Amino acid sequence: MNWFFLSLVTATTQAVKDTFLKAAMGRTDPTLAMLLYSSVAAVFLWVFAVGSPEAVFTPAFWPLLLVGGAFGGATFWLYGLALNRGDLSLALPMLAFTPLFLLITSPLTLGEFPRPGGLVGIALVAVGAYVLNLRERRHGIFGPIKALVTNTGSRLMLLVAVVWSIGANLDKLGLQASSPAMWAASIYTASALALLPFAARRLRQSVRELGGFPYAIATAGLLEAVGLFCQMHALPLTQVSYVIAVKRLSIILGVLLGALVFHEQDLAHRLPGAAVMVVGVFFIAVFG
Repeated sequence: MNWFFLSLVTATTQAVKDTFLKAAMGRTDPTLAMLLYSSVAAVFLWVFAVGSPEAVFTPAFWPLLLVGGAFGGATFWLYGLALNRGDLSLALPMLAFTPLFLLITSPLTLGEFPRPGGLVGIALVAVGAYVLNLRERRHGIFGPIKALVTNTGSRLMLLVAVVWSIGANLDKLGLQASSPAMWAASIYTASALALLPFAARRLRQSVRELGGFPYAIATAGLLEAVGLFCQMHALPLTQVSYVIAVKRLSIILGVLLGALVFHEQDLAHRLPGAAVMVVGVFFIAVFG
């Protein structure tokens, strides 16, 4: 069960990290914020990697790092735009769809498929995301689903979920080609480098707007490093879909933090969805 507790730490750090990032978005360009955030995370991850056992690299490491870095850069770019353009409590629930997309990508890339209990849990996590948007039911049964298209932040975060369903499998392959600490540090470095072309267009203006290095971004980078370090150690212990599903527990905390910190509305409509996700996580942990 160590993988479950490691994933739970990742979920907690993710929720708090997203709160700090959302706060930083109001003061600087979202792409620059994500570049700085991923760079800070990479620095801390290299610090963690120094004390880890020396990794033995297989020939597959460098191709996986190249592809994974490209996916990571695109993901961070979309993630920053999603946080900037939508409520935290509306954008983050879209990440609950990652385990469902993993049902397609994991069998294709790793030959993994969840057992029935885990499958039920993953489905409940996705149902919870629907319930979170249940107030859109006034527009019909497909109202909560249509909200994914009409809300810019939700739509962008849904794209993040799609990309992450591929990236999570690349992470597991990368772990097999190196070590948890080395892969985590390497992939975040590659992702930060991949973000440079996205940030270069407005880099000079964005740096002027920044007005000094924001501590919110630095804190988010540290939290991401701690969370990712735990995630990379959890992935080899179980199936990718289980780790990512438990990680999505951060959605519950994100909804609460969105209401508490940013005074986002409709908490009463979104907490029941969070409760369904808790049940889903229970099924994954106990029966998966």
